[in-house]
Amino acid sequence: MENLKPLGKLIAIGGNEDKGTYPNPRTKKKYYLNFFELGILKRIVTESGKADPRIEVITTASMIPEEVARIYVASFAMLNCLNVGVFDIRVPEDTDRPEHLDRLREADIIMFSGGNQSRLTEMFGNTEFLRVLTERYHHHANFIIAGTSAGAMAMSKVMIRGAACPMP
Repeated sequence: MENLKPLGKLIAIGGNEDKGTYPNPRTKKKYYLNFFELGILKRIVTESGKADPRIEVITTASMIPEEVARIYVASFAMLNCLNVGVFDIRVPEDTDRPEHLDRLREADIIMFSGGNQSRLTEMFGNTEFLRVLTERYHHHANFIIAGTSAGAMAMSKVMIRGAACPMP
């Protein structure tokens, strides 16, 4: 019987969010491309219950995955999280590679970046990766699935995506 209440946590983050300020009291400048100590990434790490959780970042939705990956890795490093990997998933066949499934099974946090949420459904729909991700969310306490923008939109069973609406 499936748990009625999942043991894991979903953290859906809106797009272009204020992720925090640089931890320097002399500056008031906000950084929108980086995730600093006072921002949402600190909350995600805190929710995992671990000081240095195993984090896997999925940049599949992004059109600039390498740049986004560098930002996340550096941002988590600022929080003293050094156990961070990035999934390089660009075609559906990449999702179910044994090494990806092994890393997914070991992760404490899965972080989906923003971009095009349709790419996420194209890459992960009906895959073993999605089955394992869902199983971990339902059965592993404090397992975190977090996502920003497209990564947040793809968390639901019914996903809103860009489309023209017919005029009434």
